Amino acid sequence: MLQVLYYLDLTNDKNQTLLGTAIENNSDDLTQDEIDESTKIGVEIFEDKEILDHVIQSFAEEYPINQLSIVDKSLLRLAFWEVKNDNYMGNEKQLVEDFEKLGYLFGSDNSNKFVKGVIKSLIKKIKKIELENKRKKGKNGDN
Repeated sequence: MLQVLYYLDLTNDKNQTLLGTAIENNSDDLTQDEIDESTKIGVEIFEDKEILDHVIQSFAEEYPINQLSIVDKSLLRLAFWEVKNDNYMGNEKQLVEDFEKLGYLFGSDNSNKFVKGVIKSLIKKIKKIELENKRKKGKNGDN
């Protein structure tokens, strides 16, 4: 998936056939179904990049999104997309650990710490909003 996002950001080419071929040529251990699914989700994330980048920027204010490395942007877009789609809800610690590890493996010297910090800020904000919503429901007598 990260490879798909990296390729898309680098080339700005959403041609899924070319993208699938590029991934296939560099991924010996993926099945065709995995390549197709990664390509599909990668294109979906890339099409939402302006929204995702805006949200990412709000959690990483000191680091302009256009100055982040492609790897860091791709990791954060993927992580925020995962959160948006509730893929890790209830297991946020695993989300942070997974993306911290990816940052360590594929990013620059401090990518893992940066990515971890931004994702933790997002999760903290979501939990705060959820708590506020529960309180509001409780005050209104809703359950």
